[in-house]
Amino acid sequence: MNAVIFNPLEEFGSKLRDRHCDNANRFFEELVQRSGVNVEQNRETVRLYNEYKENLTKLTRKYNWLRFFRVLMCLTVILIPLVILKMTPKIRALRTEITEADRRADELLAEAEKQMLPLNRLFTDRDALRLIETTMPLLSFEECFSAKQEADMRINYDFSEGKDDEQSTLDVLAGHYNENPFLFENKVIHTMGMETYHGYKTVYWTETYRDSDGKLKTRTKSETLHATVTKPKPFYNTRVILNYCAQGGPDLSFSRDASHLEQKSEKAIDRLVKRGEKKLQRKTEKAISQNSDFMSMSNSDFEVMFDALDRTDEVQFRTLFTPLAQTNMVALIRSKLGYGDDFTFVKTKRTNRIVTDHSQGRAINLLPKDYVSYSFDMIKENFVGKNMAFFKAVYFDFAPLLAIPIYQERPVHSLKPIPDYAQLYALKECEVLANALDCRQVVHPNTKTKAILKSSFVGSENGIDETCITAYSYDIEKRVDIIPMYGGDGRFHNVPVEWDDYLPLEASNHFYVSTNEIAKEKSVMARRNGLCIFQSK
Repeated sequence: MNAVIFNPLEEFGSKLRDRHCDNANRFFEELVQRSGVNVEQNRETVRLYNEYKENLTKLTRKYNWLRFFRVLMCLTVILIPLVILKMTPKIRALRTEITEADRRADELLAEAEKQMLPLNRLFTDRDALRLIETTMPLLSFEECFSAKQEADMRINYDFSEGKDDEQSTLDVLAGHYNENPFLFENKVIHTMGMETYHGYKTVYWTETYRDSDGKLKTRTKSETLHATVTKPKPFYNTRVILNYCAQGGPDLSFSRDASHLEQKSEKAIDRLVKRGEKKLQRKTEKAISQNSDFMSMSNSDFEVMFDALDRTDEVQFRTLFTPLAQTNMVALIRSKLGYGDDFTFVKTKRTNRIVTDHSQGRAINLLPKDYVSYSFDMIKENFVGKNMAFFKAVYFDFAPLLAIPIYQERPVHSLKPIPDYAQLYALKECEVLANALDCRQVVHPNTKTKAILKSSFVGSENGIDETCITAYSYDIEKRVDIIPMYGGDGRFHNVPVEWDDYLPLEASNHFYVSTNEIAKEKSVMARRNGLCIFQSK
């Protein structure tokens, strides 16, 4: 059960997918037994509720048609007495029947919700993670992202954020795979771009011309002048990233981008590989002439499809990508069992970043709200179905890493010791909690855009971290530029172009972060990942 996964694609299809399905069903049945809910009673209540809702739809449709016909008949004055005598009583009766059906449907829904309440209460935000740990025991998830794990990743695995001030963490999920630390991040990223604004002005003029008889005449002409200005504008986008730390290839860096080769035909892939072989040959010849150490591997399928030609250490690259790793990677890229070649893979020394298309926009954990319902059958469908989809998404985030056997080895514990820090929780966890607050509690009052929230450590006492949350955002003021434009009348005209001027804002507030247990007497403002945030200590 704790064995290394030598072929991640094959083992998912032949073992792990079915194992996870069995674990999900077994776990759900255990919850049902603990809850003591009466499944058949709920099914009968739901059946009656659905009948009433269906009947309510039919009654409402009939009621609306009768009202429509009554209006049509009233338009014919002679039919008004017939309308009053025949149709109005029917409409009143239908209205009464609709009210009663609606009341009864509400009662049945409330009854069904009450029946399922004991089961819905048993779900936790750790259920999906426990299930994955059961299916893949080498994979474990932490309760939260601690300052100690963050320091370990930074000191021993080259973990760094680059332009950290331009991004804020919306959610995190930390853990270890066979003691190798990893971190899922859902982050919002701020970039400055340019926006083009448009302005229009219609001008009129009179011109003289001769008609077909040679007589002088005048006519009015018009033209709409179009002017543009381009100004800076902030843009925000979200990204889900898996950061995986491993000792293999400690000095090696490379990158490769998703190309979705699985969508191409076999002939198209063959043509791509043949063209790639020529490119590899030229690159190898150039490397030899420049005394560089690049040397193309004999497996041209891997070289072309993986396309990590910017690697910085040829020896360590070959140590990682053994023949088995090469075969695994090609199979993963070409297969449609998972998501195919939808992954970007960036290695910076001992930190590996995986960004997959299939994980963009998804939550990095399942919560009880993803399962709850008034119907037992819907709850079961939600729980099993969503956990299967979640497992597949997480597994194929890891799959490019699992394809490399050396990345699954337990790290050698000759790493640098982690100093004792007063800080308990990683700054990213503080950002997650801050982003869960009502934005008005953290941003400048004049803010009119999204905000990038950054956290800094202030101090720690009695299991409580004090953090300073700084919000970077923008006010927006309307400006007008006047652009001279040449018109058809032979004159220049001033065309006004209105644009948005984004004025940087900054606001800082102090908050406290701790576990739910320690903060149970506090006025908690938000909770996430077993932690909570509050402002009054």
